[in-house]
Parts: sequence; structure tokens; C-alpha cells
Amino acid sequence: MGNYRVILEVEVDANTPMGAAINVQDRLQDPNADWQYYVQHSKSQRIYSVDLGQQEEDAVQEIDNYIPLIN
Repeated sequence: MGNYRVILEVEVDANTPMGAAINVQDRLQDPNADWQYYVQHSKSQRIYSVDLGQQEEDAVQEIDNYIPLIN
């Protein structure tokens, strides 16, 4: 078993930071929402894109040049 960091980045339109957070929270609770995650293996520092809406063999792709939305 390894240690991983999971990042979910979402861009939303809102009038305030609180409104943006509420919008994302609502979307996270939607069982029909399709999310893509970025997962980093703590030891190797490799980063993967994981799309839970895809079949398992297509869901995980290694990312060579991950650029976070917030620096």
C-alpha cells in the first residue's frame, strides 16, 4: 500500500468565494456528477489523472506536466 495525495480542481462561476464553495459542495453531492481527480504518489511524486466515469483500463493516465489551477 502506498500514500497518495488526491486533488480535485473545479472552476465555477459564483458571486463570492462562499458561493463558489457552496456550488462545488452541491456538485460533489450529486450522484450523477462525473469527476476527474489528480492523484500523486507521495514517494515517486508521479501524478495521474483518474476519471471515475471511464472504464478501469482507461480511467488512469500518467500526467507529465501537471499545472495546478492555484499556484
